Amino acid sequence: MGAADEQDLQDGEGWLTKAEVRMIWPQIRPSSIRAVARANNVRTSAVPSLDLTREPTYRAADVRHVAARIARGEAEVAPWQRADSDAARADAEPGPPVRQPISWGPENVPGLVLLVIIVALILWGLTSPDNHGTVTDFVR
Repeated sequence: MGAADEQDLQDGEGWLTKAEVRMIWPQIRPSSIRAVARANNVRTSAVPSLDLTREPTYRAADVRHVAARIARGEAEVAPWQRADSDAARADAEPGPPVRQPISWGPENVPGLVLLVIIVALILWGLTSPDNHGTVTDFVR
């Protein structure tokens, strides 16, 4: 047994899932755990966790070390990655829905012109006297 294996045994489990890391890092937004782990050199396993989420597992000793650095304010964590920041609160509080006004403004003019041309061509084709076998001949 090597020194790294002994250290893993002393730390408890060797690898943690994302859910377990969330419990250790409550200050970090769940969507930012992977980025914070990468920025703070937390080792991840090459084999994804067994919970079918395809998330990597994180080395327990590294996670605990970064947790202490987060508590001291020394870890590399952007303000928007923190669950207790103003940016996170602003993202969590949805504002009122934005309604897009419906108008007949200039952005609709080309479509309306095309629609008028198509309808005019259809009506002209149905009523022209030199058309043979059209709907007007069938109705008569």
